[in-house]
Amino acid sequence: MKPIGKPIRSKAVFDREGYQSNLVSLNGERLPDLAKVAARPFKHGGARPGAGRRASGNEPILLRLPPRMITRLRRLAKRQKKGNSVMAGELLEAGLTQQRA
Repeated sequence: MKPIGKPIRSKAVFDREGYQSNLVSLNGERLPDLAKVAARPFKHGGARPGAGRRASGNEPILLRLPPRMITRLRRLAKRQKKGNSVMAGELLEAGLTQQRA
């Protein structure tokens, strides 16, 4: 788009932060008067209700296990195509039900 009229040229004035403070045009086009322009909020991005991973109801816990036990747990979980947490939960549940009986 070709600018209409003479290009606006003025000597650049910068503030303390290094930004030009007397900017009147950009690429030959006049900048709008900010006092007359109404700001509109963005309608995209940000947090949305219902977004994200669904809650599983499980709580995180930190366990300190010997390396051999961790290796066995991981192998067993991989063999049964389950996650480590699921496998550990099943094994703990089986052990707890055995103790009750």
